[in-house]
Amino acid sequence: MIVLAIAAVLLLSATVTGTLMYIVSKTTAVTNTFEPATVTCEVQENFDGTVKKDVTVKNTSNIDAYLRVKLVTYRVNDKGERIGGTAAIPSFTPGEGWFEKDGFYYYNKPIAPNKTPAANLIGNDGITLVKYTDADGGRQVIEVIAEAIQSVPTSVVKEYWNVTVDANGVISAPSGSGN
Repeated sequence: MIVLAIAAVLLLSATVTGTLMYIVSKTTAVTNTFEPATVTCEVQENFDGTVKKDVTVKNTSNIDAYLRVKLVTYRVNDKGERIGGTAAIPSFTPGEGWFEKDGFYYYNKPIAPNKTPAANLIGNDGITLVKYTDADGGRQVIEVIAEAIQSVPTSVVKEYWNVTVDANGVISAPSGSGN
């Protein structure tokens, strides 16, 4: 009985060892290609010195991303140096799909890599920058600062940008927030 048990263990051991050796010798190496996600964007605009128009953002990421823009304005003198006085963003109507929340303009759908939103934030009518005639003088500058954030998982954009994302991936300001 003992000899039979030892023989069974040896036979099983030889079978397992032989099978493993066969698999190792016959399996070809598989290269695991993995490209980490990068999330970047770039502002695109037309500016003729007095009118800023066709303002949009291109998703330069390698994944789908949500986009948002902050418009920052200030006054400069003829040398381009910042000076005193106040400057305000002139009134404009954001393009379709854009909404404002807490001073940021959000595009409501994720944008594919190397694409721009269907509508510009500031369209062809543009924003005319102000040349001031008050005591501080100078002219207005509007800088367009853009950010991108990965679209998946949606919990990231919800947490970091404090927006709501519906089942279709469309974002909006949470009800009761500053719009």
